[in-house]
Amino acid sequence: MRVLIASVLTLASCAAPGARGYASISADSMSVEAVVEAARHRAPAIAAAELDRQAALIESSAVARNRRPDLAFAARALVAPKGFYDPAITNLGEYEAKVVLDWALVDGGLRARARARSALDLAAARSEAALQSRDVGLQAADLAITLLKLREVESAQAQAVDWIDRLALLMRGAVRAGARSTTDSVRIALERNTAYAALEKTLFEKRTAEIGLLSLMGREADSTIVVVLPESPDRPPAAEDSILVMSSIERQPEVLAARVAEERARLDVIEARRTTAPTVDLSLDAGLAGADLTRTVPEDLAAQNPDATFSDRLRRDLGASATINLRAPISSGAARLTARSKTVTLRAVGMRSGAEILNQQKVALLLLARWGSAYRRLEVARAGSVGAEQNLLRVKSLYSGGAIQLLDLIDARRVYQDARELLADARQESRNAQFQAEDRR
Repeated sequence: MRVLIASVLTLASCAAPGARGYASISADSMSVEAVVEAARHRAPAIAAAELDRQAALIESSAVARNRRPDLAFAARALVAPKGFYDPAITNLGEYEAKVVLDWALVDGGLRARARARSALDLAAARSEAALQSRDVGLQAADLAITLLKLREVESAQAQAVDWIDRLALLMRGAVRAGARSTTDSVRIALERNTAYAALEKTLFEKRTAEIGLLSLMGREADSTIVVVLPESPDRPPAAEDSILVMSSIERQPEVLAARVAEERARLDVIEARRTTAPTVDLSLDAGLAGADLTRTVPEDLAAQNPDATFSDRLRRDLGASATINLRAPISSGAARLTARSKTVTLRAVGMRSGAEILNQQKVALLLLARWGSAYRRLEVARAGSVGAEQNLLRVKSLYSGGAIQLLDLIDARRVYQDARELLADARQESRNAQFQAEDRR
């Protein structure tokens, strides 16, 4: 009897570690860091944010050229035959065809503010692209680390199913030999069903995470990927990690976006205060301008020179001019109220900017605390897994000696399985926190 039980336990514990769990590492294997890098280059959200950044850069380059004068060709023609309108008004028609150069000599800082706004739009696009890159990378890392955890759980659950299958096979022989009751065989069958259902659930979760990761990387969802261990080993946070994480607060996209909003509000205040600023525009033109389009040679030119031709007319109409326009608003009650409104808005935006810095400080501190706590729980889980394995070995020995029942053996095996899954959960949490902290630096 004892010899039979011992042989059952010996064979039941011979399951290969990778019987159904670990897939073979293929050429398509990638580390967690490589997965994150690929996602940050191929994710649709990253591509869209990069296009927005390029558009803002082009627009900023265009607005930066507003210092230059505007050069344009202007032409118009009005034909009014004699007798239709007052000749003193229509001159029997008028025309002009000129090259015009407009130059804002004094604009109250309008063009400078336009350049500043364009630069802020570019900064906002860059911060949005950085935010998308960070979030996509963290999402990819979370999915990759989840796949590592699920692969570890899958391996443990597959070993459990194999263990139960071998035990059930030999237990049926023991039942036929009369050494064990049919109740033990039924109990093993029920345990096997539970273990197999857990394995199937893990396989589904693993495939779900894999599909999500492939989609995030811009790859076909029906392809496969094998994630290997991250390049950074599991470790607790050190003093330099805290320094680097806390020093990264000012570089976070949310803080940069808040500062952009604050600078925009400051420009709004300046613009509201400068609505009464004087402006001076210079306009230079050169070309043709004349009246009386009802004949080739106007009457006054023909009266001066009966032999005048169309060329003589064009030479007379040829010329140039310069115009200076000055505008100086005297008063505007609405402008003062608008300036007060923008000033209050600036104070509100400034408070939000300061609050965002405090929020990022809180996020950084919580991240460091989470990392330290997760690693300590990982160490506890490791010790628990070792203890559960030793307990299983002890229970096996007791069961072989007939000192305990089958349910005690199954319970010890289940405790060992739970300990391995808890270890996988703790390792996932520690790796996630560690990656977020290292990536944030």
